[in-house]
Amino acid sequence: MLDFRLLGPVRGWRDGEELQLGPPQQRTVLAMLLLSDGKPQTPEQLATALWGAEAPSSAVATVRTYIHRLRRALGDDQHLLVHDSNGYRLDLPPTATDVGKFQEFVDRAAVALDEARPDDAVRDFRAAISLCNGTALAGLPGEYVEAERARMRQRRLTVLEDLFRAELDLGRHAEIVDQLQVLAAGEPLRESMHELLVLAMCRSGRQAEAMLAYDQIRRQLREELGVDPGARLRMLYEHMLHGDPELEPKARQALPAVPPAQLPSDLPVFAGRSHALAEAHRSLPGEDAPDRTVVTVIQGMAGVGKTAFALHWAHEVASRFPDGQLYVNLRGYDPVAVDPNDAVRAFLQALGVPAALVPAEPEARIGLYRSLLADRRCLLLLDNARESAQVLPLLPGRSRSLVIVTSRGRLDGVVAATGAPPMTLDLLSRDDAVDLLSQRLGAKRIAAEPDATNAIVDRCARLPLALSIVCTRILAQSSEFPLADIVASLFGPQFSLDAFAASDPSVDIRAVLRSSYASLSDGAARMFRLLALHPGPTVGLHAAASLAAVSVREASALLRKVTDVHLVTEVAPGRYGWHDLLRAYATEQLEGAAECEAVFRRLADHYLLTADSAARRLSTQNDAPSPCEQAAGVVPTDLADQEQAVRWYVDEQAAAMRVLELMAAYGLHEHAWRFAWALRHFQDRQQHWYDLLDAHAIALRSATAAGNRIGMAYAHRGLSRADCRLSRLKSARKHIDEALALFEQAGCTAALAYTLRQYTWVEELDHAPQRALEHAARARDLFRGLGWGPGVGVATMTMARYYSMIGRDAEAVPLVYEALLLLPAGDTGELVGAWEVLGEAYYRLGQYEDAVGAYQNAVKAFAELRADADEVSVLLRISACLLALERRAEAGDVLRRAAAIQRTLCPAAMGPTIRVEDWAQLLTVEQ
Repeated sequence: MLDFRLLGPVRGWRDGEELQLGPPQQRTVLAMLLLSDGKPQTPEQLATALWGAEAPSSAVATVRTYIHRLRRALGDDQHLLVHDSNGYRLDLPPTATDVGKFQEFVDRAAVALDEARPDDAVRDFRAAISLCNGTALAGLPGEYVEAERARMRQRRLTVLEDLFRAELDLGRHAEIVDQLQVLAAGEPLRESMHELLVLAMCRSGRQAEAMLAYDQIRRQLREELGVDPGARLRMLYEHMLHGDPELEPKARQALPAVPPAQLPSDLPVFAGRSHALAEAHRSLPGEDAPDRTVVTVIQGMAGVGKTAFALHWAHEVASRFPDGQLYVNLRGYDPVAVDPNDAVRAFLQALGVPAALVPAEPEARIGLYRSLLADRRCLLLLDNARESAQVLPLLPGRSRSLVIVTSRGRLDGVVAATGAPPMTLDLLSRDDAVDLLSQRLGAKRIAAEPDATNAIVDRCARLPLALSIVCTRILAQSSEFPLADIVASLFGPQFSLDAFAASDPSVDIRAVLRSSYASLSDGAARMFRLLALHPGPTVGLHAAASLAAVSVREASALLRKVTDVHLVTEVAPGRYGWHDLLRAYATEQLEGAAECEAVFRRLADHYLLTADSAARRLSTQNDAPSPCEQAAGVVPTDLADQEQAVRWYVDEQAAAMRVLELMAAYGLHEHAWRFAWALRHFQDRQQHWYDLLDAHAIALRSATAAGNRIGMAYAHRGLSRADCRLSRLKSARKHIDEALALFEQAGCTAALAYTLRQYTWVEELDHAPQRALEHAARARDLFRGLGWGPGVGVATMTMARYYSMIGRDAEAVPLVYEALLLLPAGDTGELVGAWEVLGEAYYRLGQYEDAVGAYQNAVKAFAELRADADEVSVLLRISACLLALERRAEAGDVLRRAAAIQRTLCPAAMGPTIRVEDWAQLLTVEQ
């Protein structure tokens, strides 16, 4: 069935599905056929309607093209667009258009008036006027259209006047005065409209205003047309002057007004959100507060439960707003959003304004709406807004109303206009997610299968919509089935969004996310897709810029658009995160494998370049070759100093190992071994020793696959470093020997010297400090031969360490000072070792004050490096020195500081030798 609208923008539907009617001129052809009451129109007539008398020579051909396209748009109903020798016509009943329906309602109203049924007449007049949706034939060009538009406007005004007369006959004069004032203001010379206004005012007991209204129309007619009011209006004025009983109000027959109660029902299950609810309640003013409208904007990602939260809160506070509750779903992310002018119309009707009296002009409509709310206490829920422009016209002016707005996006315009801080709903906490499952599936069932429950919570990413979908699917199966079996069948071995599919698009995860994704610009949508190739839980701004091959400024702008619709979240300045369901959806939107490989190459370059820069910030003792040549579009993170380098690693440590694995998987073997080497300082200082081990195992495989013997040497050296930290002596010695042999074969003197220095750790692990001293001395000789001062410094510091270890502390002290002169001021990673060695030597020499000074320098350096376990170890040594100096109070303060840091660490990170409790017990005994 075909249905067309002309009393507004020209639109059409076939069996409920909107037709694509083409450009304005093509729609004009359609409108002329629809308004011709089935009479044929020749191509020449249609061309004249489009172009007037000056139609181009191609006009008729163009008209035929439009006819062809319209037939195609009509689909299976194209046979209704008939062509014969007389021209073109549409074979449709009058009620196929809103114009035909309008006339049908008006005819029925006329019959009702003839039969003395004014109530029925008012109903039909209202039905006719409700079909008018703004300017008729909106957006169409041409003189023909202008003439038809003017005719329709006059017809609407005539029907409105007939409606008002019927309302006056029913004694509803007071209800229509405000609407008549608005309409009369828009028609300053239409005497019939002003006559109705004056009569309604007079019957409402507003004689003074009625006199002023008459005087205003009289002056306007005189000034603009040079005439006096007509006989009817003058007679009405005479009746008013003499208090004619004919003007007395008739008995009111209108129904009593009922406050609107439009809120949808509250959900039977509502879990969590206690803090958000408390915050929402705090936003409401007290009873004695001055009149003001409270606006609360609730924002968050699709499916996070904004509407459920808003409804739950609205029902809790509805009793505070006795003048009614208004609700509208603005459908901001549907293909066609609700026009705020239509929402105002619906609200006016809910507030008791007859459809026929709703002003046609948007400004007048909004003015009437705000006037009606001015002295009322109403609750308005504006659900699912897309942008501020949808919301601002719906905000009351002066009132004591509450407006709750929900949106996936940022409504900065609303926030700026109202000063209302937005409330962002995040994913449910784990406890709240379990509570939701307990309410839906039964507390006993959930408590009986904690593993299956946790699997549901994790797979659903604690997203309320996903949890609800899964609960619905579980409840559709027998309650006798084990929850674990149902979960296994729902989710399968590979994570997929299929488990969250639903026949209703409003609760289908893909459909819900698609509507947010579709709202993005092409660039922002591409950025969202490419983020799926980043393996970490969060991604930095520079990494995102590298993924998309755009500048940092452009990446920031694109990510702002994605965060505005809550498809990602800015978890910290310049860092972005999302949950697994969003990642899965983004992955589904990715294009071909070739693009993915090119994108990951840029990401690999970004990580390698940034990690190499960070490693060089952390230590000048860096003998690795430079990174690979970078691809176009790569944007490394700018690291200005050591603090930023450490911060970068802390932020990226969760992603770093996965990036390394993917480098190897994509065959970027040169990247892989270099990246592993660049991470070594951070993994060592942060005591991520198993990561250090795994990283260099990957590095060794990649370097071997690439046939790069130098890369293999660095990988062996990294493996030996990890083995030493994990007390695996045999493996540590094997790998360091392999590294030495490969570096010697390649003639890499600097790398050989650093490897000899690292060999000292193996000998120390083997309780052979003398052999360690010999390796350190050989390394110093090699560095001196290269003229590399920092290398000489680190080797000298290492020699001092082993002099101290073999009891030659007096010789160790000057070596440390020699090393301190050679080590660069910014080389905190090596300087901290020198201060430790110096502190140990002074302690053994009984020079406790000097030891405390050296150790304090070490503590400061470890704090900069965020090497917390090392910091605790040195603090314990400081406390020992202070006890030796009988400064017990200071020792206690230092121990408490150490204990506070230790409580933030996992036990494994502390190692077996660091026990603050033992030192605390010692302090107690001493005291």
